[in-house]
Amino acid sequence: MKIQKLLFSAVVLSTVAASQTTVFAEEILDDTNVEEATEQNSIIVGETTENPLTNGENIETTHPANVLGATSNTRAASSYQQVFIDSVAPSARTLAAENDMYASVMIAQAIIESGWGQSALAAAPNYNLFGIKGNYNGQSVTFKTQEYVNGEWITIDAAFRKYPSYAESLLDNVKVIKTTSFSSGVYFYAGAWKSNTNSYKDATAYLQGRYATSPTYASTLNSVIESYNLTQYDNTNSNSMYRLYNPNSGEHFYTNDAKEKNWLDSVGWNYEGVEWQSPKSGSEVYRLYNPNSGDHHYTLAADEKDHLVKSGWKYEGRCWYSGGSTTLYRLYNPNAKTGTHHYTKNTNEHNNLVKQGWRDEGIGWYGQ
Repeated sequence: MKIQKLLFSAVVLSTVAASQTTVFAEEILDDTNVEEATEQNSIIVGETTENPLTNGENIETTHPANVLGATSNTRAASSYQQVFIDSVAPSARTLAAENDMYASVMIAQAIIESGWGQSALAAAPNYNLFGIKGNYNGQSVTFKTQEYVNGEWITIDAAFRKYPSYAESLLDNVKVIKTTSFSSGVYFYAGAWKSNTNSYKDATAYLQGRYATSPTYASTLNSVIESYNLTQYDNTNSNSMYRLYNPNSGEHFYTNDAKEKNWLDSVGWNYEGVEWQSPKSGSEVYRLYNPNSGDHHYTLAADEKDHLVKSGWKYEGRCWYSGGSTTLYRLYNPNAKTGTHHYTKNTNEHNNLVKQGWRDEGIGWYGQ
């Protein structure tokens, strides 16, 4: 039988008991009170479950009370929310594809378990998204918890795993979902695996009452997945397209190479998130570089590519494919020397740039 124990901060215990309600992480963490919510999360709040793994390890996971029994507001992701999604989505997509899981569910769990990465436990330098106790390669961080022992509440110092990045935290949660077993040959969370379900909703329904006891845990995950279009990360036939901005030249740069993105970010470019998903096959989009201005240009048209090469631009190869139902608009700034072209799927951004004097050049290509 799965062991469960409740952990509550002394501050919120009476409030939870009186109201019998909980608050969704998104409602706590709007743009005006992220710092306040992070400070409040310095005491771990919620329930702890024990997961014996097939390798003999026992992982204790604490689920915060402020997301148990919660509901989500449907709205577009704000800037810090999209940054968080972008920071975990690539690892989640890879791990999910390799382990018969749904990336959408994994990301949604990370969102509600960590409060969009803003809890003290999840924030840098701890990166613990799922409240897993113990240490990681000898590294841990201590938080106070309230535990009910022998008929009374006591405060203890509990050690939680401290990770070098979100990727390791996501991998540990994969181990919990894939290898927790209370009986030889029977995997406790097997009903949440992709091969044993028809959709992500089957997976979230199976997790409810097992991964967390809240009677609305599944609906909370489903609402987050739907609100923020997380099913796009379940598609293994596409690549995330990263968008970066050079504050010195004014140029925007686009790449599906995570290493290139990370290098540019390290040398002063501003990472602005995932702009769209590109298919792994379709019509080629070409990338060119102007050695005189330092500008990059992207085009679906082979004749435009050939013309620019004749004019002195360097052809850097096929950078991604065009295909799908998402329109990427192309705009031109007649006053700029670098960053002369801009590409966006955002209609509002497109319209604002046109109002500022950019020329609408139509559709650049399509994405997913």
